Amino acid sequence: MNLTLKRTDHREDGIFGVLLDDKGNQIAVTLEHSYDSMNGDGSYTSKIPNGTYTCIRGEHCLHINSPKFSTFEITGVKGHSGILFHKGNVNIDSNGCVLLGKAYGGEPRMLYNSRITFDKFLLLQDGVNSFILTVE
Repeated sequence: MNLTLKRTDHREDGIFGVLLDDKGNQIAVTLEHSYDSMNGDGSYTSKIPNGTYTCIRGEHCLHINSPKFSTFEITGVKGHSGILFHKGNVNIDSNGCVLLGKAYGGEPRMLYNSRITFDKFLLLQDGVNSFILTVE
């Protein structure tokens, strides 16, 4: 199933958004690591520019010697590789990857129920080896 990542908030504690299915139904809320946009205006950006990307299923690990897990890599991001969908709760849990959760909360803002939401995402894409992600 093709998906859309619609960003809603660019903050110091993360780039927040929603992940939508091809019918516009919300699958998850998202968190990407925020980086200074270098515009001199205090704005923040992520590693993934708006556009269309192919996501490919594979076995990946987050750190050297960490266990591998099945997920999707967002390919074709200029200057970057290894950008994955995975579980996590706060800005620092992502190095440009897309974290999935059920809801936001707290200050600094964080994701809740990430593990359960990530597992549901994988079930939704069961049997799918690749899909198109539109980032807005």
